[in-house]
Amino acid sequence: MIHVIFGPPGTGKTWTLLDEMEKHLQQGVLPEKIGFFTFSKNAAKEALDRAYEKFRIPAKELKYFRTLHSLGFTQLEYDPNKVLKTKQYNEIGSKLGIEIRYATWDDDNGGILNSDSEYLSVIELARSKGITPEQQYNKGEHRDPHMDLETLKRFHRGIEGYKKDRPGWKDFTDMINEFVKSDRCPKLKVAFIDEAQDLSKKQWEVVAKIKNNCETLYVAGDDDQCIYRWRGADVHSFLNFKGTRRILNESRRVPKRVFDVANKIINKIPITNRVKKNWIPKKEEGFVDWHYDLSEIDFSTGNWLILGKDKWKLDEHESFFKENNIYYNRAKQKNNLTDKFEAINLYENKLKKGVPLTFDECEIIKKKMKTKEWTNKMFKAMIPNGFYDISTLKEKYGLNTEAPWQEAFTKMGKTDTDKITELMKKGEDLTSGARIKLATIHGVKGNEKDNVVLPLDLTGAALESYEKNPDDEHRLMYVGATRSKKTLHLIYPKSKVGGYDI
Repeated sequence: MIHVIFGPPGTGKTWTLLDEMEKHLQQGVLPEKIGFFTFSKNAAKEALDRAYEKFRIPAKELKYFRTLHSLGFTQLEYDPNKVLKTKQYNEIGSKLGIEIRYATWDDDNGGILNSDSEYLSVIELARSKGITPEQQYNKGEHRDPHMDLETLKRFHRGIEGYKKDRPGWKDFTDMINEFVKSDRCPKLKVAFIDEAQDLSKKQWEVVAKIKNNCETLYVAGDDDQCIYRWRGADVHSFLNFKGTRRILNESRRVPKRVFDVANKIINKIPITNRVKKNWIPKKEEGFVDWHYDLSEIDFSTGNWLILGKDKWKLDEHESFFKENNIYYNRAKQKNNLTDKFEAINLYENKLKKGVPLTFDECEIIKKKMKTKEWTNKMFKAMIPNGFYDISTLKEKYGLNTEAPWQEAFTKMGKTDTDKITELMKKGEDLTSGARIKLATIHGVKGNEKDNVVLPLDLTGAALESYEKNPDDEHRLMYVGATRSKKTLHLIYPKSKVGGYDI
């Protein structure tokens, strides 16, 4: 039996799958006979955490809660030390006269290769689609107008030759291809595929393998949220997948006014290219506000998601928050004030108030002080697994101050000291992490915040892509808008020519 579940934003696709899983557990299906597979490592972990929260089943009993790539990796018993990384691609590239500064497989996002080499990116995109690099090249979707076909083919031969000469070395696409050809697929009672709209053609081959080796299969996703086509996502395989169909129809996230905007966006896609879904927002009205730039928005309270289509837009956002000393965090990066405030918190709110600290916590504080405030030689006498109160540190281990952090943290620097002091006066709780998060729309799918800022600018590359594949842009903006739980802040495009129209 095969069941296909379509889940619009905030309708609880993953919880729905776990509810179905609960039914099978109640019917006597053993945890080790259940598979839960998803596009990204983060999503697989979230499902594992939710399963533990809901059923209290330890992770070791849910061994088939994983990404599709890692299923191939574990079932075929690959060596983790023999997965191609930057070092190996550098070696291959240097022999061919192609510079590669980085090339890593991103298991957090479906085993996608991230590289500064467009040659390598085109090769892996082609492999994810099950076509040749030459066929992908002929599609004309690469950005480098000087890309040379013969160099592309030579590079592809070089990679395959490198692996052939070194038995056991694999990349993420090999994990998929070899698993599909093998007889190592586990025999399961029930299997679940989440975030199915993001799967590549090759990953759909793994789904077919799982389908043939389980009694009941659930496939869940939302074609309207397919925003990875440029990285090989094959939404048509999801749309054409056969089985009973169910549409989740009530969002617990999206308020009414945001829902109205989202519908305007997604209805731009011809109905022949999507599954029509009748769903309803939550009861709250919510708000949609329009602005000309970030300076018109009050960021003093609430939690925020500031979105951009690409890193350049995020750079622009980041400059605004830096210039206005607004505490923020950028996805996959650490705000340099965070560790400094951690030291302040440990020093002022724990150590000076009588709470013993671990060696590691003491070291965090020590790094913000010069020798005058904490004597290096005496600090080195501390035992790594010990606990230390302020009296012990002063008597035996070289701490020479109890002054306020602004005076004691002499390595901090006046600029950061002043910034942090101002943020604390504003009432920012820096111990809980930034209220404001900057991220690309591609990097934030699945996340939600009360307040979302969505710019409607289109860069030159995005405008060109929009003209070629408008559905992709509609889906991207739809995903961005539906991250909002309360208020959606839309930023007018700076140019009518280079903007997205709602």
